[in-house]
Amino acid sequence: MAINSGILKASNITAAASSADYGQAPDQRKLYDFSDRVAELTPEESPFFTYLANVSKVATDDNVFRFLENRTQINHTDRSFLLAADVNGGSAVAVNEVHAFTVDTAAGAAVEFLTKGMVFAVNSLDTAAGYTQVLVRVESGPTTVGSTSTFQGRVIGLSDANTASGYNVLSDNDVAQIIGTSFEEGTASPDTFSDTLDDGFGYTQIFKTACELTNTAIATRHRGYANEFDRIWAQKLREHKIDIERAMLFGQKARYQGVQYTEGLVGNILKNVAPVADDSALSYSSGKGYYRSTTTAELTYDRLLSDMEVIFDPARGGASEKLVMASLPVISYFNKMGDGAFIDASAGSAANMPYRINMDNVDGAFGHKLMEINTVHGSMFLVKQPLFRGIASGMMMMADMSQLAYRPLVGNGLNRDTQIMTNVQSADEDLRKDMILTEAGLEITLPESHALYNVEGL
Repeated sequence: MAINSGILKASNITAAASSADYGQAPDQRKLYDFSDRVAELTPEESPFFTYLANVSKVATDDNVFRFLENRTQINHTDRSFLLAADVNGGSAVAVNEVHAFTVDTAAGAAVEFLTKGMVFAVNSLDTAAGYTQVLVRVESGPTTVGSTSTFQGRVIGLSDANTASGYNVLSDNDVAQIIGTSFEEGTASPDTFSDTLDDGFGYTQIFKTACELTNTAIATRHRGYANEFDRIWAQKLREHKIDIERAMLFGQKARYQGVQYTEGLVGNILKNVAPVADDSALSYSSGKGYYRSTTTAELTYDRLLSDMEVIFDPARGGASEKLVMASLPVISYFNKMGDGAFIDASAGSAANMPYRINMDNVDGAFGHKLMEINTVHGSMFLVKQPLFRGIASGMMMMADMSQLAYRPLVGNGLNRDTQIMTNVQSADEDLRKDMILTEAGLEITLPESHALYNVEGL
């Protein structure tokens, strides 16, 4: 059933009209599944939960739900590593020489994908020589001890610039990039390497909201809302939904004294990454979202486009579309045309706008108005997030909805998604008390596909 105007009547909740004479509806101790209808309630007030409940709902049968993260695409596209020590004692290398190599990743973990027959390039840039290159073939299967791998490598190529200018020295922390494999004819199949998935977990959180009214108040006809119970219920449903919205935005995963707390996307990003200020470049970090604290003067279209190179990078799991929850001041900033505004500072003149950015207002699927910003890297769909206010009035959150899931607890014939339990008052109380209950959590995978901005001064 569709919900119009954000008002839900008690008759729709309890499946029985309240009696004007007696107040008490004839539905004692009943439970009503309300999961679909609460998602439709006031979508403009809780857009994040609305989108999650409609497009990213995956039930869990465990209050500690687990999930896998697949970074195979990331790893196979990049497949780079660091030299962990100088090669050849720090002296120049020459073609057809075999040397011992010690390598690790930037994170200090062993390089698991190196096998005999792989070819890698060690590249460098020099103002005089330009782009230079040393090519090496792995001659022996790497041996891994702890966080380092060692192998024998044959130098198979040098750029002319290296030979002439002395840039054929391979040093500690030089970056190596796999560029393929090479084998002699008639050889057997190559060695294999394991490519494992990362696992993570999250908690469901129990949300409860009570609605209580004396039977006297229920039976009394009031001005404005004739039935006070209807009015209170409409408020309590909104309160419950917004409580979930706040938790899935700002919450942090925790469990203390038997109480579980779910992870929020904003909370996840703030917990795992340090702010990037003003015009500093974003950099990729596995398992961590992006966070930029900036001023309006620095948040130009050019700055945002540079950030999107990283956030939307398909080699690192970035989808071509992001749902962006933004405060009202941020929405206004993107639309202002005056001096120093986003559009003015980005394009320089209105004549250049069609070639730099395409902004349009479109109708969303769930009762929202969206502002679409199209760029060469991807599209952002901005939705007003009314909970970003006060100290959070400058917030803008980019969410990859394919890497998020709303996880209600459903198992053993019991559905703990949003439900209404009627008449939970004690037997001797002259009142009616109902309760809204939801047990669910937010699953966040590939945090590096999400981003958070704080635009200072808005």
